[in-house]
Amino acid sequence: MANITSFTIDNKDLIAAVSVRSFTITGDIGAEFTLQVFATPASSSVAHKFYNFKTRVFGGCISENKLTVKMKTNNFSGSIVFPANSNGDTYSFLLLPAVDKGTNINFGNGLQNQFETKITQVANSIVTFTPITTATSNYESMPTSVTSTTSPISTNVIKKQIDWDIENKDDGAGGFGLRLIRQPIDTDWYFTPTATYTVKEAVATSDVNEGFKIIVDDLTDLCTGMYITAVSSGSLSGTPIITAIDRNTKISENGGQLTVSLPQTLANGVELTFQARGSSTISKATGAVVDFSNWNANITSATTEQLTKIVRTNADSNTVELNGTRGISGGDFVTIRGLNIINADTNLILTNRTSGGDAEASSGSGEIILDVAQTVKAGTKIYFDGCTLKVTLKNSIKIAKHPSSNKIIYLNLDNFITPGVNTTS
Repeated sequence: MANITSFTIDNKDLIAAVSVRSFTITGDIGAEFTLQVFATPASSSVAHKFYNFKTRVFGGCISENKLTVKMKTNNFSGSIVFPANSNGDTYSFLLLPAVDKGTNINFGNGLQNQFETKITQVANSIVTFTPITTATSNYESMPTSVTSTTSPISTNVIKKQIDWDIENKDDGAGGFGLRLIRQPIDTDWYFTPTATYTVKEAVATSDVNEGFKIIVDDLTDLCTGMYITAVSSGSLSGTPIITAIDRNTKISENGGQLTVSLPQTLANGVELTFQARGSSTISKATGAVVDFSNWNANITSATTEQLTKIVRTNADSNTVELNGTRGISGGDFVTIRGLNIINADTNLILTNRTSGGDAEASSGSGEIILDVAQTVKAGTKIYFDGCTLKVTLKNSIKIAKHPSSNKIIYLNLDNFITPGVNTTS
């Protein structure tokens, strides 16, 4: 009687790219066996595929899908070519001894009539980085998102470059410019889960040090450090943060108990919205190891386009008519420079309006009202500081690990860009 004594292959998950794995079968000289390798698709609607040991590709079930061997030495080695596949298929290895020819499998724990092992090919995931604002009426269409696609098991660090032009809306109602308040920082980036989180029970504790307890029906993608940012009804008190998660205290299978930093008045059935802000918390929530450390107050990630306008008619007052006022903010935020411009005192733009007094920015005419009266000639070029038509964002992001599923990470423009206004409110 001959024995097969071991089957060895690297069982670690496969990336979605083409891969080759070697295997070794150890046993007695004269031992006979058959090996089959087949792919089980992640989708149940797709048929199984079988490895052809001659063509080295997976396909239909034919005789060449079986490797039959009579061992001439104590070791038999081979290799399998796995195709590029982003679907997450599973590959099974089925080793069958020729029992009728006196061969058994004996791996040291008794005789077996077959041996099976599996390798999973992990599907690629996509991380999307995109700018977002709640003030959509003040912006042109957002620039194209930046995406990264690779395997969650890849150890390669990916560097993605952000190069976005954020532009002010080209219309009368929203065209009062953009004001860059500060540089974007790490915590301006955030992830918000797509799952629905419904309050099942909210419990106020008598000890303020114990925090406020909320039982929800799902904990998917939640982690400590996340903010509750919205509720489907009622209102939030302050800015509550998750300080602890108890997965054992739950009403539903995937649910659990959250401890948050501030007491809330929440009725059962209220749906909660969460945000993970900044590299560390985003990584905990998504499983993606992202690095926004380059995004900080000491690095210039955002620059503004210099805004200039031409004086349309001679001016000798606080009101100056221009060949277009789009991009100019009123409201006492913006200063001006230019030939013969008087800035002897605080001189800010109070109002941007049409010559008829309408609260609209104009692409070809319009006027501004200043703190200080000016005497300037038609054709004078004026420079505006404190508002712009375009903010350019340039910086890089490092991704050391991809999440197991697709995730979207947003850059909150509202944190560091403020739309201009018509006049002082």
